[in-house]
Amino acid sequence: MSGSDSQSESMSEYQDTAFHADNIPKQPVLENPGSFAKSLEGSDLIERLPWGRYSNLNIHVRPKYVEPHQSRKQNGRRLPEGRAWTHKQKPKDLIKTRWQLLLMLAGSFADYSLFKWMLIVLVAGISITAFKFGTEGIFVGLHWLFWLVGLHLFFRYPFTWFLERNPDFIVKDLGCGFFRPTGMVKFRTWREETFEAPFIEFDPYISYHVQPKGPVSYKLQLRHRYSGWQTAVAEVHSTQKVELYAHWDELQRYMDVSQPLPDIPALEPYRQLDPTTSEYDAAGKRQRPADYWATLDLEWWEKEGYPAHMEKIRNFPWHTLEDQMQYSVPNLNEAAMA
Repeated sequence: MSGSDSQSESMSEYQDTAFHADNIPKQPVLENPGSFAKSLEGSDLIERLPWGRYSNLNIHVRPKYVEPHQSRKQNGRRLPEGRAWTHKQKPKDLIKTRWQLLLMLAGSFADYSLFKWMLIVLVAGISITAFKFGTEGIFVGLHWLFWLVGLHLFFRYPFTWFLERNPDFIVKDLGCGFFRPTGMVKFRTWREETFEAPFIEFDPYISYHVQPKGPVSYKLQLRHRYSGWQTAVAEVHSTQKVELYAHWDELQRYMDVSQPLPDIPALEPYRQLDPTTSEYDAAGKRQRPADYWATLDLEWWEKEGYPAHMEKIRNFPWHTLEDQMQYSVPNLNEAAMA
C-alpha cells in the first residue's frame, strides 16, 4: 500500500469538517466591531493567540493527573462514558449551572486554610464584642462560631462524601465538548442553551480578570468570531499565565487530525483507537512504551520530571509561533478584538 493510500485510509474515520492545521478552508470576512467595542474588550486586558503552529508541550501532565490514571489502570476502571477525555471527545460543561455557586461556597468552607483564616477573624471579633458588650456579645459570637464550624464540617465531610458517591446529582451531560473526528465545539450558553460551531470559527483569547475577593487571574477563552458566543477553556493565577499558551497548544493538537493525540495520561488508553495516533506510534515516533504514563515512576516525575517539563513551557518562545488563521480569514488582523 502506498503512503498516500495509507494516509487516506487513516483519515477515513474523520469527517470532512475535522480540523487540519495545514488545510484551513477560507473563512467569511469578520465584521469589524468598531473602535469603541475594541476599547472595552481590547488593549492590555486581552491577547489573541495564534493558530496552527505548535510547541508540542502538554499541560495535562501534572502529577495529580498521572496518579489517578495509574490507579484506574491498576484497578481496571475507566471513567463513565461521556465524562472521559477520549480520542473522540473532550467533555466540558458537565456541572449544572445552578450548582456552580454552591460548589464555590462549599469549596470556600471546606478549604482548611481558608477556614483557619475565618476562624481567626471570628475569634478576634468575639473578643472585641465581648469587651464591648460583655456576656451578650460572647453568646452572639459563639452562635456565629457554631455555624462556621458546622458549615466547615458539613461541606468537608458529608457533602463531599455524598457527591463522590452520587456525581450524577450535580452532573448533566448535554453532549458538550470538543469533538476531534468532526472538528466541532459544543458548549452551554448563559441562557442554559447549547451552541455548536466548527472549531476553526473560534478565536482564542487570554483575558485578564480581577476576582471579587482580590486575586488576579487569566482565562483562556474561545470566542466565536461570527456570533460573539464564547466559552472558557482554562483559568490560572496571574503568575501562571504562560500555562494558558500550553493549554491552547495542547487543545489545538487534540483537535488537529493531522497530529497524534497529545501524549498525556488521560489519552494514553485511547492512542491505538485514533487513526493518526495509531500510525504515529506504530512507526516508532512516540519513542515511549505503550504504557508509559501507567508505569511512570510518580515520585521521580513529581520531583524532577515535571518541574523540568514546566521549565520548558516557561522558556518556550511562544511569541514566535506564526498565526495560520490570518491566511484564512481575510481581515482577521484588522477586525479581531485584539
